Amino acid sequence: MTILIFIRKIYRLTISFLWLPVIMVPTLWEHVFGGSYWDKVYRISFCTNKWATGLARCIRLKILVHGDPGDADGVLIVSNHCGYLDILTQGSTFPIRFAPKQDIRNWPFLGWYLGLSMPVWVNREARQQSVRVMEACRETLNHGINMLVYPEGTSTDGEHGLLPFKSTTFEAVCGQNIPILPVLLIYHKTPDGFPLAWFGKAKLFPHFWHVIGYRRPTVDVFILPKVMPGSRDRKALAADMHELMNAKYEELKKQINEGAPL
Repeated sequence: MTILIFIRKIYRLTISFLWLPVIMVPTLWEHVFGGSYWDKVYRISFCTNKWATGLARCIRLKILVHGDPGDADGVLIVSNHCGYLDILTQGSTFPIRFAPKQDIRNWPFLGWYLGLSMPVWVNREARQQSVRVMEACRETLNHGINMLVYPEGTSTDGEHGLLPFKSTTFEAVCGQNIPILPVLLIYHKTPDGFPLAWFGKAKLFPHFWHVIGYRRPTVDVFILPKVMPGSRDRKALAADMHELMNAKYEELKKQINEGAPL
């Protein structure tokens, strides 16, 4: 590690931690003075957008958006999942409400901090809670708040297509006039081949420490046309969305590998 890269890492880590309490102020203000529960959730989704935008800038994450972020207006955002950088990437692109795994709630400091965004906590080990989660997601969408979900259920290396989608994710929009907004994330290769995707058994901080050493880690965000659920049940909807998104993903990866313009 050169001294320049080490200084870059220390600087970015420092300003990232300094940014957290700065954006915490308006978020806590909303918690105390935000009015009704749904007024708070709605406005905090915009605080989340500011938080993610600022943090992405702190680590110099370059986000290239293809499509219109304005299409996210009370939609179910469905995306492939490549790790924690997805949260910064999509949080910077849209005002959203997260649906993170319950395990994250127990992370030191970060779990508490994420809890300030009033997410819908998901416990995949407790099937009886799936109805509660689905109802919370549906109410969120009915109040015009964007909901972000990762139907693959886990993060991947982002290089071998999309995992099959879990159908539970789509229950919230079945039989509803609520659009689905498909979004694909593709991370650029790094100079030394280190994956920007965080997956498998990789440790969080060592991965983050490596990432903040790059001059400008980059990710493409592809916003696809909205899809209406129609009369499809959740399994048909999950299968159709997976087919659509995986086909587009393979097409985009081919273009990138061939050096064709996006």
